[in-house]
Amino acid sequence: MKISQPLMEGRFIRREGRFRAYVEVNGKVKTAHVHDPGRLTELLVRGATVLVRPHIGSSRKTELYMVATLANNCWVLVDSALHVKLAEEAIRRGVVRELRGYEVVRKEVKYGDGRLDLLLKSAEGVEALVEVKGCTLSVGEIALFPDAPTLRGKRHLKELAKAVRDGYEGYVLFLVARCEARELRPNYEVDPGFAEALKEAFRAGVKPLAYKVVLKEGEVNVTEPIPVKLEPPRFQSSP
Repeated sequence: MKISQPLMEGRFIRREGRFRAYVEVNGKVKTAHVHDPGRLTELLVRGATVLVRPHIGSSRKTELYMVATLANNCWVLVDSALHVKLAEEAIRRGVVRELRGYEVVRKEVKYGDGRLDLLLKSAEGVEALVEVKGCTLSVGEIALFPDAPTLRGKRHLKELAKAVRDGYEGYVLFLVARCEARELRPNYEVDPGFAEALKEAFRAGVKPLAYKVVLKEGEVNVTEPIPVKLEPPRFQSSP
């Protein structure tokens, strides 16, 4: 997926609330929208190199829009507005191996008490519901989700489990934006409730998938799969 607006490098200064930041670009301090509601604590540190683009739109309250930040010599996508679009494109192109042969029928599907990201249908007529989650946190080669407590994420897992009981296939697709990650695990220390909900959803038949996301030369794409492991990593204690 090509990013439509030109990207500029800047230097992160500080974050103000969840969605507003200050960055220095070409020697000038400007405001930038941060779409990802996560903490991003290890990424958005003063002096970090970031990628921004012009913030287009009549309702915009910032001059720029933050796209990525540099960590371990790789760009980490922090534009969470792209996640569902990336997942949809990857499914259509057959990149997500487990979902080859499925077509995207609808986005933002009302189900249960909320909405799930994608409704798919296989050539045999099997319907599947998919929720997409972006992961930006890693410790060593282990990607961890979430980086902040997420009641919404737990609700999505419960809705997927109910969908499986109702006859759908259910998937949670983690898009991992860390190039060093070799596996994904739930973040027990930050949100043990989400970790337990993921295990319960798995027992109910929901399939967790994780794929890497690579941003390079103005293009962002879903690439290779990495395994999802539900046990706590060794550097974390069990809840």
